[in-house]
Amino acid sequence: MAFANQLLNALDQKSIAPWRDALELVHLPLRTEIASVGSQDEWIYFVESGLISLLSEYEPGRMIEVGMVGPEGLHDTGFILGDEEAAFQSISQIEGYAHRLPRAIFREVLDTVPEVSLLARRYARAFELQVASTASANGRALLEQRLARWLLMVHDRAQSNTFHITHEFLSQMLCTRRPGVTVALHLLEGKGYIHSTRGQLEIRNRDGLIEEADGSYGKAEAHYERLLGWDFRRS
Repeated sequence: MAFANQLLNALDQKSIAPWRDALELVHLPLRTEIASVGSQDEWIYFVESGLISLLSEYEPGRMIEVGMVGPEGLHDTGFILGDEEAAFQSISQIEGYAHRLPRAIFREVLDTVPEVSLLARRYARAFELQVASTASANGRALLEQRLARWLLMVHDRAQSNTFHITHEFLSQMLCTRRPGVTVALHLLEGKGYIHSTRGQLEIRNRDGLIEEADGSYGKAEAHYERLLGWDFRRS
């Protein structure tokens, strides 16, 4: 069995063989809820394709994205660090697939297989730095810079230059009003960086988006490479 998930793919056969048969490939349709705040889900998800967003409620009924997980990682890093409860709501933002593993089995693996434990803890640290980078961007960057960063992060994890996204959902992810998202999208489209149609968005000039992000993209990704030894950014 070959894995698209980069964490599973990085493990040698000796480390993964005892629990490989417990992995179950599941479909994650668009907007599937993976976890709710305070829940104790029984599964760990190693994303094979698609994208999971972690959302924080900053006021009743209003959410903001604080992190995302694609084929570079797993859900949920809190469990790796000893937290049994989900701190965020998690949903599948882009339809895809994941290998899921019972938490009880993964806990035993973490306790008995040093290679897996080290890799998981390094990924948890990389994800922590992604969340910190998102907080920094939300606090200082202009909306079009934050949008460019977000699109680059999705592009890194998506397996296509085109993906399904709506203005309404973008406004939730970026914690801004929908008209502001529309203006920012038009700005990026006017520069030829993207092409946006109803419910679909295409990345056309990645280098232009990196320039537009103005330093808000790349630091967390560099930490991921430093901690895990490979670069998952799209070229």
